[in-house]
Amino acid sequence: MSRLLAPYVIPKERRESPAAFVAGIRRDVDGWRAQDYPGITETTRRLLQQWFETDHKRKGEDWHYYFCQREAIETLIYLYEVRKLRRISDMAAAYNERISSNPAEDRFARYVFKMATGSGKTKVMSLVVVWSYFNALHHPEVGLPKNFLLIAPNVIVYERLSQDFANARVFRDDPVVPPEWWPEWQFSVVLRDDATRPTTTGSLFLTNVHQLYEGRGGGEADEPDAIAAVMPPKARGDIAPAFEMRERIVERGPFFVVNDEGHHLHNDDLEWSKLIYAMHEELGTRGEGGIAGQLDFTATPRHQDGKLFREIVVDYPIAQAVEDGIVKTPLIGELRGALDYESDNASVRYRDRINAGVEKWRDYNAELSKAGLKPVLFIMAENTTASNQIAEYLETLPGFAGRVLNIHTNARGDIVEGKAKAKKEEIQQLREAARKVDSNDNPYAAIVSVLMLREGWDVRNVVVIVPLRAYSARANILPEQTLGRGLRRMSPPASGDIKEQVVVIEHAAFKDFWKKELEEEGLEIEWVPVEQVRPQTRTVVVDKTRLQYDIAVPVLSPALVRSVARLDELGVDALDLPVVKLPERSSFSDDRMQYTGRHMFTLEVVEVGEFEREFPVEPSSYLSLLVRLIERETRLTGQFAKLAPLMKRAIESRLFGQPVSMDDEVVMRMLNRPDVKRLLFDTFVVAINEVSIESQTVALDPSWIRASNTNAFTTTRQCVDGMKTVFNLVPCDSQLEVDFARFLEGEDAEDVLAYFKNETAVHFDIEYQGFAGGLRKYRPDFVVRAGDGVNYIVETKGQEDLEVERKDLRTAQWCVDATALTGATWQYLKVPEGLFRGYPVRSFAGLVELLAPR
Repeated sequence: MSRLLAPYVIPKERRESPAAFVAGIRRDVDGWRAQDYPGITETTRRLLQQWFETDHKRKGEDWHYYFCQREAIETLIYLYEVRKLRRISDMAAAYNERISSNPAEDRFARYVFKMATGSGKTKVMSLVVVWSYFNALHHPEVGLPKNFLLIAPNVIVYERLSQDFANARVFRDDPVVPPEWWPEWQFSVVLRDDATRPTTTGSLFLTNVHQLYEGRGGGEADEPDAIAAVMPPKARGDIAPAFEMRERIVERGPFFVVNDEGHHLHNDDLEWSKLIYAMHEELGTRGEGGIAGQLDFTATPRHQDGKLFREIVVDYPIAQAVEDGIVKTPLIGELRGALDYESDNASVRYRDRINAGVEKWRDYNAELSKAGLKPVLFIMAENTTASNQIAEYLETLPGFAGRVLNIHTNARGDIVEGKAKAKKEEIQQLREAARKVDSNDNPYAAIVSVLMLREGWDVRNVVVIVPLRAYSARANILPEQTLGRGLRRMSPPASGDIKEQVVVIEHAAFKDFWKKELEEEGLEIEWVPVEQVRPQTRTVVVDKTRLQYDIAVPVLSPALVRSVARLDELGVDALDLPVVKLPERSSFSDDRMQYTGRHMFTLEVVEVGEFEREFPVEPSSYLSLLVRLIERETRLTGQFAKLAPLMKRAIESRLFGQPVSMDDEVVMRMLNRPDVKRLLFDTFVVAINEVSIESQTVALDPSWIRASNTNAFTTTRQCVDGMKTVFNLVPCDSQLEVDFARFLEGEDAEDVLAYFKNETAVHFDIEYQGFAGGLRKYRPDFVVRAGDGVNYIVETKGQEDLEVERKDLRTAQWCVDATALTGATWQYLKVPEGLFRGYPVRSFAGLVELLAPR
């Protein structure tokens, strides 16, 4: 069964942060959370419930936001919406008076989110967008925008962001929008090469910084190195002109600026910052108030002198991400005695280090390939010439021929083809190959790149990194940037003592450098002789020599199903519908829209006016959309003809405690309030569950689930070596499961003939009706075949929640049905941790007797 693990739960304590404001902000946000978020709008409350208090599934698996993502959005809500600390001077007064601010620069809210690579900054950005958008719709007094400018520092980061945000994909794939609010989600994403003007209520413009910067005068020669590295020498023909893009953004009204890898664009002296200030002033001249705020997301928020940015409000360091298991555990594979050979050919000069990386890759490949995974060796070269030489050498090695991806980047991180100018099609092919590395059909075993490929491009499948530079050279790449290329996990975080690893093959000469650079992050990396480094990811496979321990589980038809037969019984009187007070008609202001006409080229105001605002939502579309959402939640289809009239009657006769008409604009305005829509949604879902979930006679499916048919899979959890099971390993989710598996394997349980741990890959689960009334799935922990001829469905249990009793009753009934249908005996056995540890038993039969009802 799934359990919330370290990355997802609210921690009892966290690492101290050197950032000026973070300690005080954490303290206040923790207290505010404990008090159930006083001071927020109903819209924000509903969103927090949707994100963090609701079970979610993605691709059939349980899914949750990380706590670091939760803390980031909570912190923004607390500072912006609750405390209204929207200037550096305000935050300094509240949290650290020693921090000074320049009024000329302190023009709008600026917050920096220090979040380690792999901690999910993009997820936080999507939460920010939805929080701001719906509050702008429902509570304009909060001062949040419906529009956003998301900026990438280079093309590599841009393309990574576009995979999530193009066509608003992240908002559909993630459970970020409450289902009852989808009708109001009128939102579009505009990419840098899209010349159209959005017509939706809200919008997000995604671009890279040089597109906004081009054509503003000055030039990259006037900029510090950090900005010059991301600015192009001239405009590209396939991208909307900079002025046009800026104008399209500003004409939408106030917006949030969101910077990914925001450390590039944080200096107020940069021309880019002057551009943002100019857009802020332009909004002011249009009567729009200005930019709502700037949010910078980065793992390395430091100035060139090493000092932290003062605006940091969230600090989730790489050390915490490693400790929580969100990213891989980094190891340094220390090379002693390795030489640099005198040669102009980099593959010869660094042969010892390259070969050490190749051998480590072979170790990982031998283990991970059992589960169909394709680990990657990443070699970071000094320049394109060295990159070419190393790639050519790798192509001569067994297992690498035709499987080496050689990537060159220019100064701003764009992918290019060698030194020559590549055709656009060739560049696109390289970018496509770079994206394919993490796919299931990845054809590459190694990537060779120049050192500039160090931000925004990171690969889950990278397990070995070899950074190459001369021992006498000054290090020109930070350790966290090296690690960033391979920190992302290959699999979701899981419990247990074993973590995924990424190994950096490094010479002992750089040991002090790594230690000095990472100690401020609190990250202590283990230096291990490279020959002792072994892969810690384990592959669970069926051992074909142990098929005598195979167990077959019958497949039963569901005992609980959805049925529409009793929907006709559902009447208005059967609905547990609280009364909502209908406000006085005079409480609704006379909404009018302000119009300003401007000259297209000079932007001079030539006319002003105002229009009546027509409330656009009419009863039939409201009913249609809400009923469709209810059908989706209850997994019923084709019931609109029954449910829509029922909802209309409930609204017009019950909801407001007096007869009303949905043709009344005041009524429709109330119905579109988030809390009222949620009330209707929940009431109907509960009532439908009560009449539509029915018991049925269980039947035996001719297909059985055999443990031996399970596909191989990898795990980083603690494993017990399997002997009485068809699997080579028994992965465990807790220490209780570890101890129970060892009991099953041990001499005290000689009467255990066979067993298996019921992993997701086995696909054995049982449906049950959850505490909230809906149909849910439950996966027991173990299946055991005992010497008494009984097959046991075993659940080990530490803490219990409201769902446990329902799971117990349903599984016990499943065993009764399975026994009746198969002729074999099946029995449910719940093993509470207290009894298991407090009363040692000498056999499995003894355990069954101990747990038998008295």
